Amino acid sequence: MRRRAIAVAGMSGSGKTTLAEAVALELGAGLLRTDDYYRPLDAVTFAERCEVNFDHPDSVDGARLAAHLRSLLAGEAVEVPHYDFTRHTCGRESRRVEPGAFVVVEGIFALAYPEVRDLCEVRAFVDASEDACLQRRIARDVAERGRTPGEVVSRFEGHVAPMFRRHVLPTRAQANVVVSGESIPRAGVEAVLRRLGQTSRALA
Repeated sequence: MRRRAIAVAGMSGSGKTTLAEAVALELGAGLLRTDDYYRPLDAVTFAERCEVNFDHPDSVDGARLAAHLRSLLAGEAVEVPHYDFTRHTCGRESRRVEPGAFVVVEGIFALAYPEVRDLCEVRAFVDASEDACLQRRIARDVAERGRTPGEVVSRFEGHVAPMFRRHVLPTRAQANVVVSGESIPRAGVEAVLRRLGQTSRALA
């Protein structure tokens, strides 16, 4: 079986997760999230964890992510770690991902590591304005991660936006599919499928 990988990157709040999940559903693909590969921080206090810059690519174990991607492409299942954003460290649980014809890698750093990027046939980047991303991030982090709006804005201005401009936006040049965060998931899914030479089930 030919196995193929798809990367979906973009700013936090751009809509990349929505696109990646829609593509994975369309293709019956496994899904790897760069967020699950944040390095564990059990050795430091929670207060110290809160000061870590999670928007720098060094905060993610890119080598482990690449190893898992290679395993899936070789037909081997992997146990993906579960990252607990309420505690800023890895939880005890893991998620088993089985190999298939397709695997999707999603996250702000999906195109940041050459050892991951070079394995991906389709490299998608989701464009969205920083204002739109901030509003989506506030809604998500308050509802799902126990943050206050003020905390979200402070981290966005201090870490998210500057690190996006420095480390994530340049990876847009590595993409072979660029879609608007306002037009997903359907238009984005169709763009990815066209690049793969696939036909949407909705159009078949």
